[in-house]
Amino acid sequence: MRGFLIVVWAAAILICTCTASFNGLMANGEVSFHLNPAPNFSEFMARPPVEIAGGFLVQKFGHLFAFFIFTVLLQIKFQSKRAVFFLAAFYAVLTEFLQLYFTRDGRLFDVGIDAAGILLALGMGRIFMTHHLRDTNL
Repeated sequence: MRGFLIVVWAAAILICTCTASFNGLMANGEVSFHLNPAPNFSEFMARPPVEIAGGFLVQKFGHLFAFFIFTVLLQIKFQSKRAVFFLAAFYAVLTEFLQLYFTRDGRLFDVGIDAAGILLALGMGRIFMTHHLRDTNL
C-alpha cells in the first residue's frame, strides 16, 4: 500500500508539473499535454522572475509541499535517509527537466524549492524519530 501511495503522489506531481497550463488545471481541472520535441535547455538555468506576485508564491509553496509529502511517503517506505534523499532529489530534477518538453518552464530554481521541501521532511522525520525513540526508551 505504501508503494502505491508513492506512485499515486509521484503521478500527481508529474501531472501538475507537465500539464500545459497549471492555471487551467487549478481553475478548471483541465489536464492537457503539449509536447515540445526541441526544448530550449538554456531555460533550465534561467533566473526566477524579478517581480514576485501572489500566484508565483502559491506555485513555489506547491513545489515545497508536493516534495515534502513525497519525501514523507518515501520515508515511511524506506529506512535509508540517503536513499530517500536521492530518490526525491532525482524526481525533482526529472520533473523540472521534463517540463521543458511539455511547454512549461523547467527551472533549476524550482529544484531548489523542491529540495527545501525534501530537506524539511527529512529534518522533521529525524526530529519525530528522535522523540519517538526517546519516548519508547523511557
